[in-house]
Amino acid sequence: MAETIAVHQKSETESLFRKRSFLFIWAITICSSFSIAIFQFSQSWYVVKTLDKEASLGIVFIAANVPRILFMAIGGVLADRVSRTKILFVANFLRTILLVGLLIMLATGHLSLLSFIIFGLFFGALDAFVWPANGSLLPNVVDQSQLTRANSVIQTTQQSSLILGPMIGGLLVASSGGYMLSFGVPAVMLLLAAILAYLLNVPATISSSTAKPGMWQSIKEGIDVVRQSAFLKALFLSTIFLNVFVIGPLMMGLPIFVKNVLDGSALEFSFIEGAMALGMLISSVIIGILNVKKRRGLMVTVSLFAMNIFFFLFSQSSSLYACMLTIFLIGITFPATNIPLISAIQSSVDKTLLGRLMGLLTMASMGLAPLSLAATSMLISYGFAIENIMSGGALSLIVVNLLIMWKLPALRKME
Repeated sequence: MAETIAVHQKSETESLFRKRSFLFIWAITICSSFSIAIFQFSQSWYVVKTLDKEASLGIVFIAANVPRILFMAIGGVLADRVSRTKILFVANFLRTILLVGLLIMLATGHLSLLSFIIFGLFFGALDAFVWPANGSLLPNVVDQSQLTRANSVIQTTQQSSLILGPMIGGLLVASSGGYMLSFGVPAVMLLLAAILAYLLNVPATISSSTAKPGMWQSIKEGIDVVRQSAFLKALFLSTIFLNVFVIGPLMMGLPIFVKNVLDGSALEFSFIEGAMALGMLISSVIIGILNVKKRRGLMVTVSLFAMNIFFFLFSQSSSLYACMLTIFLIGITFPATNIPLISAIQSSVDKTLLGRLMGLLTMASMGLAPLSLAATSMLISYGFAIENIMSGGALSLIVVNLLIMWKLPALRKME
């Protein structure tokens, strides 16, 4: 019996990698995720180290997050109406042009904090269309029985980019090419992602001849799906508060933590980010091998609490090795939370509504991120230590998750 299951799992994996459309999606993921990882590392270190404006790093993240929130619901509707690969082609091509603009400003000596803020506004607006299209594309080309494994491959690739991306970024910044290379390489990779999306060309989920409701009515249909599902309501609340208490301190806090607490350099910063991504990679691979289909809610609940505990321990660490260990453990919890949830949503929701739902989910998860980033920036400007901000966020989220488990147990009970 065990041999039969093993043979079946092996044939599923082989058939997945024989699908031309899946291989194209995988290649697009490689190019886009590595480009973003390299760029975000380079941008963060440029603002903190070169411009010496660590308290202003949150403004850069806010500039990118606000347009994502404003346009994400619209991006979800378009993902259900227009070819998702066409959206990826146009958005990645425009993102390439934006990076070329940054390169020109860097070469002419005009790259400033304002440049990154304006760049973030446009880049974030494009992300609002990329993320719903990308998150709802797999069910169009992969069988339902292979969704967990396919999501695991995509997540593994993304986590690999977070390991290698910061390291590559650190090497590029330290090389003779400096920031010209660390911004230029992502531009080339995004252009390649755009070309691959154009060649893939997956048709729209809804036929062009089908009568379509108005934009607001379409968004309302997605909201109604969430309101009618106790599981989705619990999921939305969990992701909202995760961004309030963790994402702000973690996103803008890491380079500041490395600089102020560890007294480290760009290389140490890349080691910290790489350790977290390594944990995410290992976790993604294990989940893909196990192809988890039962008791997913319990796994998600345990992972959320473990994440908060490890984040608190990270904030109390003062050596590079202790920080790498605790953030590695944090990294393990992210795929253990994300992959089961995404697979459950993709397999249970109507494909014609999937783009809207992914857009709303992303919007909900990021809705209060600007508030978190702004609060983190404000606390830093008032003299609060980043390690205290991190520990406070971790402890607050533990309390919130306990309340959600008590009032909305559907997430924990999800199969």
